Amino acid sequence: MTARTIRSAAALLAIVLPAAGCAAADEEDDVARTAVGMVRAAQTGDGRAACAALVPRAVDGLETAGARCDRQIVRLGLSGNEAGAVEVWGDRARARVGSGWVFLTRWGSGWKVTAAGCEPRSGRPFDCEFEA
Repeated sequence: MTARTIRSAAALLAIVLPAAGCAAADEEDDVARTAVGMVRAAQTGDGRAACAALVPRAVDGLETAGARCDRQIVRLGLSGNEAGAVEVWGDRARARVGSGWVFLTRWGSGWKVTAAGCEPRSGRPFDCEFEA
């Protein structure tokens, strides 16, 4: 490699690496916004908005024995006004909202909730209020 090639590669990395970091931060912000928005909607009684943030299978999971998603999700008692830890792994993510975790999946150009009100259990899968 020539010195010119090395300088060109270094210049390119100086541009690309910070942009990748911004993309990751934007993803985390989108995940947090979606998770907190769904929880806030549920805790303030806006079941329609909360259910609109869910993947269809999660809606189906809440609609058992003739119950409607918009009523069921409000009854769960989800709470939290901001996201704590946020982790993104490709098309999957999770965010800590209030005392529970919210799991999400990439859905089109945004994110949808697949499970919420989740608590870790030692050596076992999370225990969630609902999941897809």
